[in-house]
Amino acid sequence: MGAAGEFLVELAERLTLRYDPATIHAVAERACGGQLEARRPDGRRASLLTRSGIPFEVSVTGGRGNLTPVLRYTTETATQNMKIGSRADAQLAAIGDLVRWLPKGDETVVELFQSFVATLYPDPTKVPPRSATWIGVAHDTESPHHTARLKMYCGLNVSGALRRLCSRWPGFAEFASAPADEKLIKPVFATIEVDAHGEVIHKLYLRARPGDVAVPMKLVRYFGDQAWEVLSELVRCGADAAKLHEQDFFVSCARGSGAPVFGLDVGAREHDMTGLVRELASKHHGTPHAVDALAQAAESCGATLRYSFVGMGFSAEQGIDKLKVYGTPTWTTE
Repeated sequence: MGAAGEFLVELAERLTLRYDPATIHAVAERACGGQLEARRPDGRRASLLTRSGIPFEVSVTGGRGNLTPVLRYTTETATQNMKIGSRADAQLAAIGDLVRWLPKGDETVVELFQSFVATLYPDPTKVPPRSATWIGVAHDTESPHHTARLKMYCGLNVSGALRRLCSRWPGFAEFASAPADEKLIKPVFATIEVDAHGEVIHKLYLRARPGDVAVPMKLVRYFGDQAWEVLSELVRCGADAAKLHEQDFFVSCARGSGAPVFGLDVGAREHDMTGLVRELASKHHGTPHAVDALAQAAESCGATLRYSFVGMGFSAEQGIDKLKVYGTPTWTTE
């Protein structure tokens, strides 16, 4: 059994989710290709997904005092391949296989993911080494023998990528709230996601440059009260207001069939986020049980867990209505 699947099954058990171990193992193994090494043959990080280089990050989610009964993780296939073009091909092959686990997965969904990657990377040989394609997977308790969502991430550091994306899917254009000449906040990733009902969700991620004291002000300037409320909540729950600019901030803007959804993720870089994570979870999940379960599942599987990011979603009607906590398990034997 693969280590990723073992961890996910252990986490599902601790969260008392209804699940099928065989499905979780099969999907996780195909998604990551059985490769969880932190380093490539040249000694560099195998994946840009995590600070450790391990191509596997897991999250728990909830909001308004409740947990959401879902397993969510992001991974990358073929991380030992030295060329990004071959990695993208491997990712497409993997997600093509994973589509069959979606209740409404068919060739149309496969073609959607293929078109997304081809639009951003029309010539894979010209994709910079520090670009990335990742796969996001979610399992929920309603369909234990299927996946609930599949997501494809692509980096935007290829010439003309954002322009081609907005031309192919105009909905992405409304998300680029920061001006094109803004130096501190830049679009860095785009995703297309398909859920169990066949709904397609488009999302754009913008990253703020860490270490610049102007970043919190710029986030509020471009994203308004929703950014202010999330930043204020971080401070209320223990973050140091004077050091917020030192963190990694990712703004996410998404749209499915409804209104746009705003999110702000913060990563602590070298700092330990445990205290902040447990305080936020106690308030927004109603209990730190799920975030504790991440660490406990890792320990049970012979790994250690580092909380990597917290993310909050904001809506005009409900304010902060979602909290996501991300963690990376690291196996010392890898």
